[in-house]
Amino acid sequence: MKEANYYSIIPANVRYDEILSDRAKLLYGEISALSNKEGYCWATNAHFAELFKVSKKSISRNIQELVDRGYIISKILYEDKVVTERRLYINSYYGEILTPMDKTVHTPMDKTVHTPMDKTVHTPMDKTVQCNNTSINNTSINIYSRVIDYLNKKADTRYRSTTKKNKDLIKARINEGFTEDDFIKVIDNKVKEWVNTDMQKYLRPETLFGTKFEGYLNQKEVVSNGQYSNGKHGNRWGSGKNKSSFNIETNSQFGELSDEDRRRAEELI
Repeated sequence: MKEANYYSIIPANVRYDEILSDRAKLLYGEISALSNKEGYCWATNAHFAELFKVSKKSISRNIQELVDRGYIISKILYEDKVVTERRLYINSYYGEILTPMDKTVHTPMDKTVHTPMDKTVHTPMDKTVQCNNTSINNTSINIYSRVIDYLNKKADTRYRSTTKKNKDLIKARINEGFTEDDFIKVIDNKVKEWVNTDMQKYLRPETLFGTKFEGYLNQKEVVSNGQYSNGKHGNRWGSGKNKSSFNIETNSQFGELSDEDRRRAEELI
């Protein structure tokens, strides 16, 4: 495979990722360049190993870094249960959106055109393009701060959007297809239900944005922390501490209980 003749793009969130290794960042740029033609990169680890003068195992680790951080998506194609091809896609949420290039514009670099900068052709990038790229990068970076800031405002907490744990929780849900509006709704639902109750301490990222996220998102709307929109009382465990007072139909009425809710319910029983 020949070296890529297209521009290499490494967005700011990749360049300044302190967790990502330097070679993984360079590899991201190479993958983005090779993705310009078809919208994905089909190069093998052997190709990258030769290009970067390292072992295939090192390249494999670097690719896994990019996958784990959410910057690329790796898809394996099979035929009769035999691997035929690997395709690496730039994750359009965390990096640049790459679609197959228009052949009439984005053919491999023409040396007769791309000599030292011709002002009539190679003026600084069109501002519209720059704004679009900046918007993509800012969206991927700022969603963490917007979600955490909203939680802090609604729940009167002081969590940080820059910690790896909080970012990973948010990123995991985004990778599952959830949107920023979904995060806002979950926060609103649980703040209304839990604020000024014993459950208020669970208004935190690891509880709200964990594996029970979808259940919280789809629970019946809480009008206030004492009343559900269907008229049921907000106490999911009944009014007393005996078994007969426990709302045994809680699952069907309010959605699946979270681990914390179930633990508290069992304590009250």
